[in-house]
Amino acid sequence: MDLDDFPIDTDVIEAQHRAFCDHGFVVVPKALPRALVDELLAAIDQVRAELEVSPHRQNNYGLSVRPMIDKHDAFLKLLYHPTTFPLTVRCLNHYSIQLMVSHLVEVPPNPERRWVGWHSDGGTPAIEVNGIRAFGSLKIGYVLTDSTAEDAGQLMVVPGSHRLQGPPPFDGDDPVGARQLKLEAGDAFLFQQGVWHASAPNHGENNRVNLYYGYNYRHQRPIDYDAFPDTLLQKCTPFGRQLLGVKATHEGYYLPTEEDTPLKPWFETHFGAGRAAATHAHIHRVEFVGGSQT
Repeated sequence: MDLDDFPIDTDVIEAQHRAFCDHGFVVVPKALPRALVDELLAAIDQVRAELEVSPHRQNNYGLSVRPMIDKHDAFLKLLYHPTTFPLTVRCLNHYSIQLMVSHLVEVPPNPERRWVGWHSDGGTPAIEVNGIRAFGSLKIGYVLTDSTAEDAGQLMVVPGSHRLQGPPPFDGDDPVGARQLKLEAGDAFLFQQGVWHASAPNHGENNRVNLYYGYNYRHQRPIDYDAFPDTLLQKCTPFGRQLLGVKATHEGYYLPTEEDTPLKPWFETHFGAGRAAATHAHIHRVEFVGGSQT
């Protein structure tokens, strides 16, 4: 499905956006159909040997590799997905955006420790405004294996911690108010960089597998790539090429033209000046009709 064909329910997206702003994260149930979940898991298995020896594999137990989007064509299907990408654009509230990271995390059972401890994202050094981490990026987590049981290696978050000056207060190993995202395969969640998060310990019997796709503004740098090869870019639509770093003009990241950002007309229609004009016209018409009937 092309971006121009995406079904847009602005009421749902606005409700999701409010939750994202209030809590710093939002869950999107059943974001991926089962067939796509199976395809992605099969793709991971197909390239597993390459991932195991990748120079970009992080030094964790389990498997942690980024970028992933160039490893198999199946991963391109998540570059902009109809159930998550419109909300991503709404949360970032701009058309000049890019893919920041594509990251596989596979967490095997481990009774001794959790995969990653408590932290917020955003790079080093952190950019703060009045002591609060500035909002400049978000991640989508696609859940590929069920993690509905307690302590199944799933992501933990502290709702509202993106508004705190510094870390949240702790009670033992976890912050006060920490919550495990107990989700099913095919669910997704979005969280912004300032939210404190960690992985729960995996006391289950199965690996927990997630794919994370992060997005930020194009005047920032991506995390895990400088430029993708033409062989990958040629598989993408103009929207996809923008998200993977292609620009048309010399200053296209910082002072983008419409040629640099093919996403702009779509954004303005659904979330920008075009939607505002349409809403204003609708309100004006309702007021006029109501007045004529009085």
